[in-house]
Amino acid sequence: MKILSKGPTLAIIALLTLIACRLYTTKAAPTPAQFWTPGCVATIPKVWGQFKGGDAQSGLAFEDNTGTLRFLTNIPCGGTPLVALEVRRSDASNGR
Repeated sequence: MKILSKGPTLAIIALLTLIACRLYTTKAAPTPAQFWTPGCVATIPKVWGQFKGGDAQSGLAFEDNTGTLRFLTNIPCGGTPLVALEVRRSDASNGR
């Protein structure tokens, strides 16, 4: 009788151990990438060139194909920003 009473107990312990291992090794589903629409969109003219960088003090910088740098500090939503500073390249031979 003592053997029969231990048999079901061992089976229950083995079953609980398997369930615990399964729960422990189950991974959560990866979170899908979230797509959202930005609340503010500004338009930068293509002729202003490539984005070169930016920081909080000088704003965003763009350089066109002639070497002119344009710095933008106040960028409005839904519009084209005004250039805060424009730096043009001079011709080294005549100083212009």
